[in-house]
Amino acid sequence: MINWNGPLTSELTELVRNSGFPIKNSKTKITEFIYNRLIENGYSSDEVNFETIINVIEELSVYYSEHNKTNKTPSILRSFLKENELDVILNFSIKDKERKHGYLLDIPSGSNYIFSKHSYQNENPKQYFLQHLLALIITELNSVISKYAYHTEGNSVINKESKCSVNFKQWMSSIEKNSFIRMYTLNYDRIFKILLEDINIKCFEGYHATNSIDDMKGLRADVPKILNDFECNIQYNLHGSAFWKVKPLDKGGLPNPEILFSGIPELSVNDDQVSIQMEKGKPIYITNIITGYQKAQKGSLTPFKQMQSAFDKDTCNAKKIYIIGYSFGDEHINESIRTALRYNKELYLEIVDPSFIKNKLDEKLNITLFQSVENDIFYPTQISENKFSYFNDKVILHTLTFEEYLNQKCSS
Repeated sequence: MINWNGPLTSELTELVRNSGFPIKNSKTKITEFIYNRLIENGYSSDEVNFETIINVIEELSVYYSEHNKTNKTPSILRSFLKENELDVILNFSIKDKERKHGYLLDIPSGSNYIFSKHSYQNENPKQYFLQHLLALIITELNSVISKYAYHTEGNSVINKESKCSVNFKQWMSSIEKNSFIRMYTLNYDRIFKILLEDINIKCFEGYHATNSIDDMKGLRADVPKILNDFECNIQYNLHGSAFWKVKPLDKGGLPNPEILFSGIPELSVNDDQVSIQMEKGKPIYITNIITGYQKAQKGSLTPFKQMQSAFDKDTCNAKKIYIIGYSFGDEHINESIRTALRYNKELYLEIVDPSFIKNKLDEKLNITLFQSVENDIFYPTQISENKFSYFNDKVILHTLTFEEYLNQKCSS
């Protein structure tokens, strides 16, 4: 998304490090405290990004949760581990000093927090505080996405006429003449769908969005279409979207969350919070985007689960998959590609990544992903200056940026 003014991972990491609440008796943010503690314990700066920090908060939320809310028995982890210096992070107090149904938190401790939400599911206060912190961070991330990807019928910040946009539309138009366009993104925006519809190519995103004010009420995902219709153009956001929202409670007021499309950036701090236990005693805080390291667990919710199922089917039936800007860091995505390579003998991969060889991703993937390719010739054959072949053209690599790749596609 860099060519559409999307942020770098390093910029999102800097944003998160400066977001949220301070630790006790200090101006240092909890997120910055976590970052520094990881560095002090041997993590390199390359290993710690915004998702790493969010994951620590999510794991602490599980740590401070209760295995049995009725008896208030601690989580299994907390039964064996000492808290050490973690208490400095827990900069909150309970309003009226009493943990009761519907209690509120003061954040920082003793200070009124305007976004504090009532606890109606008997959450452990420490767990609940960390969920408030996550809500604030997710709100910041959604706001950043909105700055470059906001789009409604009457107001759009997407530059549809930039060189990259024009080249992308031209490339997609050439593909659409011969096959359906099945796009899966791990980004939190819907720019590519908007660009397709700008050239009258209908594109389904899991929801029947109108880009009008009516969408703000919340649209339910068309799950049957996601699961059954493979003869249409799509963009599915496997890790969610800044323009989805969480409906935390069902009609009966029970915590049965549903993820809806709203078309506007989701400000999680404004909404009631909800967590569900995907595994006994391990609450997962539900948000409109999946980040951190709990992706596999959160991916079992609708519509993430159904979109992942469609991805599995598409990869196993495709003749060519374009992989652009993906660092192969999500194992549930890698597993789908690995399975496709194992069972789909007609499949070819085309990878676009300027740092693929420099970062030795080819060597890593040869051990973890390409073992399913029935060909012993692993070492690359250079076809041209920035084009390489692996496994007798089974995998083609372009060491180009997406912008350079689009220029090359359209000029040829």
